[in-house]
Amino acid sequence: MKVTQVIEAGPVSSFYMSSWTDNEMELTVEGGEIKLSLPEGVMKRLHQCLGEKLTALAEKRLKEAKEMVESTQEDSDE
Repeated sequence: MKVTQVIEAGPVSSFYMSSWTDNEMELTVEGGEIKLSLPEGVMKRLHQCLGEKLTALAEKRLKEAKEMVESTQEDSDE
């Protein structure tokens, strides 16, 4: 039988990753901190996932901005 624990900590307000301590990351949340040890493989996957997510968000915002410009141009043509 596998036992797991989920901690609902809320939104992360900041993070810290020391250059002195190997692979340790601190996440600051309301009411405290969460300290993690991240092996290199996990850091690489996190980097990849964050990159993909940020790229998708940027593409979405660019599309929305283009649509807004087009809508504004159509309104001014009328």
